[in-house]
Amino acid sequence: NEQGEISLYLLHDDLFCIIQVYGGLLHIMNSNRCNLEICVDSWPNFNTVICRRQNKDLRSHPVQFPNLCTMFTKDLVNLRATLMDDRVIDWTQDTIVRGIPHTYCDLIKEVATSSGMDVKEFKDYSLMVNHNPESLQHNKSDPTLKISSLQVSHAELVVKHTAFRGSDLTLSHVRSCIQHLPSACILDDSGNPVSWCLSDELCEMRMSSTLYEYRRTGYMKTVLIALSKQMHEMGFPVYGHVAEGNTAAINMFKSLNNNFVPGKYAVQILVFKRAS
Repeated sequence: NEQGEISLYLLHDDLFCIIQVYGGLLHIMNSNRCNLEICVDSWPNFNTVICRRQNKDLRSHPVQFPNLCTMFTKDLVNLRATLMDDRVIDWTQDTIVRGIPHTYCDLIKEVATSSGMDVKEFKDYSLMVNHNPESLQHNKSDPTLKISSLQVSHAELVVKHTAFRGSDLTLSHVRSCIQHLPSACILDDSGNPVSWCLSDELCEMRMSSTLYEYRRTGYMKTVLIALSKQMHEMGFPVYGHVAEGNTAAINMFKSLNNNFVPGKYAVQILVFKRAS
């Protein structure tokens, strides 16, 4: 609406893709350092919304983000037609499709593979959403902890502990997220991060980790509270995904009064690369 608010009382199957599109839209409205744009199938009445990277040579841009998109539709037939329009998605480029409910997946894979793309699927992630900043206020952090924001110099440490490590683009992406978007961490006495989480161009809290020797200390909960408060204060949605089998993370998110979208509505991430 005109106040920039979003209702989170939506159908579970659509919530994750809506909140990701909304997160991208907020960054577009706030300087758009992430180089995103919104495409719709028609205007002013539309059925399909796609949030994508702007059509430009991403490699030459000083802010390095991967070519990604996320989408929401009320009509799968309409979504198919939109995805087959090469003005919307360039299926000759490696592309990450994020936050997709299972009901979209087969359709997107069919369109992409028919254009000569190979697909790698990461699935069975559940959604955690915090839409009530007051629920975080009673969580007080240890005053002796050094809570800070990540610095660009910390990017290699973050990438080392992420599942998508090993790519120069991943390192550039993490550096850009740290430089331009909210993050939080706990520093040791030497000023090095021991627990951290950052946010990305769709406002999702991601890439959280705690060094092994500092686990089971409550540090990650402190980091998530700090980052969640930042996001709420900036008017951004507060959400993230967690693997269905990660019961420790799910219980921690629940302890922060996050809404948990059950597993049968699990979301997927699709990574498309040009077939060799």
